[in-house]
Amino acid sequence: MHSALELLFWPGQVISETAFRAFDSSPSVGWIDWTSQFARSGYAQVASVVILLLWLGAGIYGLAGSRVAIGKGKASRIRLRFEICSQVARGTALAFTIIAACRNPGQWFNVLPVGLAFVLGLARPATNLKWRHIILHQLNFLLLSAFLTSVAAHLLPILKIESPYKISGADLGALCGLASSLVIAIVTPRAWTPPPLEASIREQVAEIEPSPEETSSWLLGYFTYGWITYLIVKGFRNQLEIDDLPTLPCFQSTELLTMSFFVGISFAVELVAPFAMYQLLQYISAPDDAVLHPALWLVLLFMGPIARSISFQLYIFTSTRLVVRMKSAMTQELYQRAMSSMELEEDVLNQVAATKEDGPKTESTSVGRLANLMASDIDAIFNARDVVIGAVGIPIGIAITLTGLYRMMGWPSLVGSVFMALCIPLPARMARMMARYQRKVKVAQDSRISLISEYLGSIKAIKYFAWEDNMVNRVQDARGKEQNELWHITVLQTFIGAAAAVIPILTVLIMFTLYVGVRKQPFSASVAFTTLSLIRTMTRNLTMAMGMTRRATNALVSINRLDRYFSSTVPLVRHPSGPLRIEKAIFRRNRTASFLLQDISIDFVENGLNVVSGPSGSGKTTLLLSILGETILESGSVTRPGDVAFASQTPWLQSETIRDNILFNSEFEQARYDRVVKACCLELDFGELPKRDKTEVGENGASLSGGQKSRVALARALYSKAPLILLDDVFSALDSKTAASLWRLCFCSDMLDGRTIVLVTQVPWIAPQADLSITMEDGRVRQAEQNIGVIRKPVALEREQSEEEGQVNGNAAPAQAIKPADTEAKRDDISDEMKASGGASRFSCEHDPLSISQTKRPLTNAPWFFSTCSTTAAHYISYWVSLWVSAYDDSEPVNVRFYLSVYAGISFVSIVVEVGSLLAYQRGGWVAARTLHKNLAHAVMNVSLTWWNKVPVGRVVNRFSRDMNSLDSSLTNMLNWSLEEMVALIFSIGAISSILPIFMVPAVAIISIGILCGEMYTRTAVTIKRLVSSSQSPVFSQFGDSMTGLAIIRARGEMPVLFRNKLAQRMRPFSRSQEAQFNCNRWVGVRVDFVAAMVSVSAGIIGVWKAGVLPAGLVGFSLVYANQLSGTILGLVRSMNEMEVELQSFHRVEEYAKLEPEEKTEVDRKESPSAATVSSDQFVSANWPQTGAIELRHVTIRYDPDGPDILKDINLKFAAGERVAIVGRTGSGKSTLVLSLLRFTHVVAGQILYDGVDITAIPRKKLRQALTIIPQEATLFNGTVKANLDPSDTVPADVLESALESCHGIASFKLRSRDASINGNERASASNDGTASYSEATEVTPLLLSAETDSINNGTITPNSTTTLAKEGGGLSLSTVVNAKGENFSHGQRQVLSLCRALVRKSKLMLLDEATASMDYETDKAIQAVLREELNASGAKDRTLVTIAHRLRTIVDYDKVVVMAGGRVAEVGSPRELYALKGTFWDMVEHSGEGEDLGGFLLEEAGLEL
Repeated sequence: MHSALELLFWPGQVISETAFRAFDSSPSVGWIDWTSQFARSGYAQVASVVILLLWLGAGIYGLAGSRVAIGKGKASRIRLRFEICSQVARGTALAFTIIAACRNPGQWFNVLPVGLAFVLGLARPATNLKWRHIILHQLNFLLLSAFLTSVAAHLLPILKIESPYKISGADLGALCGLASSLVIAIVTPRAWTPPPLEASIREQVAEIEPSPEETSSWLLGYFTYGWITYLIVKGFRNQLEIDDLPTLPCFQSTELLTMSFFVGISFAVELVAPFAMYQLLQYISAPDDAVLHPALWLVLLFMGPIARSISFQLYIFTSTRLVVRMKSAMTQELYQRAMSSMELEEDVLNQVAATKEDGPKTESTSVGRLANLMASDIDAIFNARDVVIGAVGIPIGIAITLTGLYRMMGWPSLVGSVFMALCIPLPARMARMMARYQRKVKVAQDSRISLISEYLGSIKAIKYFAWEDNMVNRVQDARGKEQNELWHITVLQTFIGAAAAVIPILTVLIMFTLYVGVRKQPFSASVAFTTLSLIRTMTRNLTMAMGMTRRATNALVSINRLDRYFSSTVPLVRHPSGPLRIEKAIFRRNRTASFLLQDISIDFVENGLNVVSGPSGSGKTTLLLSILGETILESGSVTRPGDVAFASQTPWLQSETIRDNILFNSEFEQARYDRVVKACCLELDFGELPKRDKTEVGENGASLSGGQKSRVALARALYSKAPLILLDDVFSALDSKTAASLWRLCFCSDMLDGRTIVLVTQVPWIAPQADLSITMEDGRVRQAEQNIGVIRKPVALEREQSEEEGQVNGNAAPAQAIKPADTEAKRDDISDEMKASGGASRFSCEHDPLSISQTKRPLTNAPWFFSTCSTTAAHYISYWVSLWVSAYDDSEPVNVRFYLSVYAGISFVSIVVEVGSLLAYQRGGWVAARTLHKNLAHAVMNVSLTWWNKVPVGRVVNRFSRDMNSLDSSLTNMLNWSLEEMVALIFSIGAISSILPIFMVPAVAIISIGILCGEMYTRTAVTIKRLVSSSQSPVFSQFGDSMTGLAIIRARGEMPVLFRNKLAQRMRPFSRSQEAQFNCNRWVGVRVDFVAAMVSVSAGIIGVWKAGVLPAGLVGFSLVYANQLSGTILGLVRSMNEMEVELQSFHRVEEYAKLEPEEKTEVDRKESPSAATVSSDQFVSANWPQTGAIELRHVTIRYDPDGPDILKDINLKFAAGERVAIVGRTGSGKSTLVLSLLRFTHVVAGQILYDGVDITAIPRKKLRQALTIIPQEATLFNGTVKANLDPSDTVPADVLESALESCHGIASFKLRSRDASINGNERASASNDGTASYSEATEVTPLLLSAETDSINNGTITPNSTTTLAKEGGGLSLSTVVNAKGENFSHGQRQVLSLCRALVRKSKLMLLDEATASMDYETDKAIQAVLREELNASGAKDRTLVTIAHRLRTIVDYDKVVVMAGGRVAEVGSPRELYALKGTFWDMVEHSGEGEDLGGFLLEEAGLEL
């Protein structure tokens, strides 16, 4: 026994020695006397008062310079009822303490803390909010210390069996008073203390409302999470909405320390239950020799798991706060960096993953990489929060476990521990191997997400050419590479887990062998089962540590990628503020570009019109981007105003209303708005829309025609108050009359007074009216001519004809704007997706991924069989140990070798079966994920465009990224976990009940309560999981939206800040739903742990009751499983619930994977008149079509079967070999007519015949493959020229080369020979005189990279494709690299490649939808010449060309012109015939600005014909 001095001055040594004796066979009870004596000595009471005084002083010092908190509402007030009850309890405790001190003078020290607490309680209401909060903690500290001291002094002594000590009535009263005070303190709602804010922030926040967790009591807030019970109950009964979720609390900044503290406590106290079981088994083996009452061990058997649960849940609760905030911060930081930096052309993220043996990589796009960083990499860091467990908790748990083993077994445990330490590097080595595969996965994910984002953003172009299957195959190829690496990681992870299980088994064998075989110690029940329990705890800890390796390595790779991104971005250059001027500047588009704008010196006319013109590829758009700072300024200087409005050549619109797009986050001014709308000729369009300017434009303006989008983008620029406006070819998408009206209302009025305008245009009559006319050629300013003081005049006759224009087009219908589905008011994005996603039942898990992959497979039930066998083998180990222990009760000697051999055999068989089970599950999930991804890609590619007009691309990308990631990494594991826990629960209950049958009574009752809690949780968690996924889709959408319109957003001064704030607003619902999801897990976790602890203590009580009746080995066997039952029940409930939650991702993917393909969405209101002769299943000959003849017979068109008529009673006939032009005002139905030939509309009356066959009887893909369209907005894909011309890789190379040769010289394209394109190592072609010849630099050709021959074949770009054509001889070839969206080409050059596509397809019918509108006249003339040559190439006159044109010069020599107005055919005839009629076509010619030239040409042609 230790003396009082030793206890007082060396308490650490005493406690340490006591702890080491914890597992001794005959525990000493001297520590009870020491503790009781110390509690009565008064030192503890004095120490608590001293600590409080120091705390009080520190509080006074800390509050002296603190910031003032804001918001004193109801939540910050004192709860009077609780305060009165608490003070009464404190007074009662003080009174009894004084009485006890009077009776026993040695107890006056006990009055100190209780009296001080009572005084502080009286003073607390008189203090301010901050001091009330501090004093509450101080008096509770005093009460807790007094209570613990009283318990140690008066309750500990009675734990000894037959103890003579009895507690007095006064001491019992004081103890009850202190306990009551603590209980009241725990259940009292907390007074909310608002966060201290900086003065600048405080001015912006009027009032901060607390979240429920901030005002709940300690019991409900941190022990039971009862503050979220209302959400569980509501989710159990009804559907939850985002507003039902708790608001986000105000976070503190000590999460890491708090996490480490709680996780250390949880791993330390988890060994209390094995210790209690050890002591219970000792008591059951020899109850007469017991010193302490078994009730102590039963209490510890219950309190150990409860303490572990509370501390562990607090760890997760705290970490949730950290990771949710961290994810929000990282997402916003990523967005902010992208908004403030130049776009990264190089794939710097994955250079870390490139190794020599990896081979070529598929190039990814900048937008795709950013989407993957946000969706995958930030999630990977988010999921690696449990590294704190590996760094703090697991080492503590293993250290205490080894200490316990040593106290029981002696030196054999040290040998086993050394063996375990030597084996740890093996799984660590495998973990490092896994990191390499994880980097490869990230590369593949970037590629896949890039392809998906790119293809879905250009879905219309893909459908134009019927390339859906080809693009699906490309996506699946990228998915295959990703899944191959994922399988490598899965196999490694499985074997790491197996190693983590084998190492403890070998350790146990060594310990048992040395303990029984060498030390010759009897194998008692207490030693055997406690050792097994400790080893299983250590095994679980090691398995957990090894399981963290995948998440840890994944997080390290993601951190590396994010770091590379942040360190590689180049800040956007902000030019000095001043008048727009460029002096001797050299601009480079990006770091890898060879093309330069050289020697640029322009003194723009301030407050005037500056017009930039020039051939395609001359650098016009690059000049505008250089003014914005979007290019690299290598030398020279630029000044410009700080606020610039930019309208790009390809209009960029947000998925909002027309009004919101025009306002662009500016204040609404009615007069200014009305004038801008009128100036942009939008009044007529608004009149045709049911909701006028409140109409939702859809994804990037999908519901508007090209001309409407262009004018809305122009209106946005004009409505701004920016002093500088940059307009990039805004007239190209407009018809001549609309262009003339816009010119008069905008440029010939005072609309633009006081503002500097830079206009890029190819319209010839505009440049002479500019204050400064600039001509670009080959990246240089060829000419700059000033016309200061020039007076801009409207186009001739425009003013007189303006009223007639309204009459002619009064009934015009915009191309796609009046579809009801597209004109609904914008709904909440999250609620919209929640309604679309629907719900899913747990019992739908028969449709889980495994069922998809197991169709007609011989190993259909293999995973289930393996799980059952694995669990059976694992549970039989404990049963075998019980037989081994019981063998010592016999008089015969025990065959130790036999028992050890069987034990080892069973252990290794269980591991082998477990590995087989895991691999079977993972293989099934792997195949299922592949099938689901393919079905999803195929479904979204083949769904109708009407569906795409309603669904944002970001929502679909979310399915491909976040939800598919869940299927890859979580769902299969959850399924495996659920089955194994279910089997384990059945075995555990069966094992305990076979020995203690009465155990079934409490077990069934208590487990039923746990299942009820789990069911309530599951229904709520499923809905919240859907809220989490749905609330992330708007974030994806804004990312993609912003990256597309990056130059437009950044041009405006404060617009990036507004967009960042908008993202923050969208992140709040996402963070709110994520935190609610985690907190619901805490709610069910503590309740299931409580249920499991009740089951364990029930088994313990029954075991004590049966002491002396049953053998200790069997009772130990049952107690082992009762102790494990806590984890089993929790594991089952959690796994089932988590599986259902993760199944939401599966159902979200399945929902889109089951979309009806386009062929099944056709609903014809009227049977085709030719149904008798042409049926939908008729045989179409293989050589159809033979001609390009088109006939429309009384055709009426709708975009929606229930919508209004767009085209009405159209009767047209285009003969084979004709060149037909379709003209008319913007929105008159021109594009609708062309789209009807592609079957993107509904033919509700009449027929459309293509080569004599009704197109409604032909499958859409076959129809679209039989014709070719060159759309208004040319779309190119990341890859090579060959891959863009022929995605199917079926066209011979000579045909592709011939198409390129036909375009030689157009839009600055220079060609290379086929041999030069194959031999990427040739830097120049030698001329006859031996000198190297290089092509002249243009805006594009130096950017076009050469890929190796193997990359040409599959359309991928390899990292070695970095040598520019300028160094290789220059020119365009099949191996030329094409960036995403063709960004390394000018707009005109993209159209030239679209022309090459048309030439490659050799279709009988070619459609041009304003394809040459953005080109200069020389380029347009060259393209028309190529088309004429192509049509006449065969000499058979069997190919038809249909062109939609606003530029009348383009079609003035066509064979036929169709004039559309109001959805009807206004005029039909040859150009000269229609001009001679002096009708609508004549009016358009006169308003074109070239009326004299065109009229003269037509009259001359008519004269020649006469």
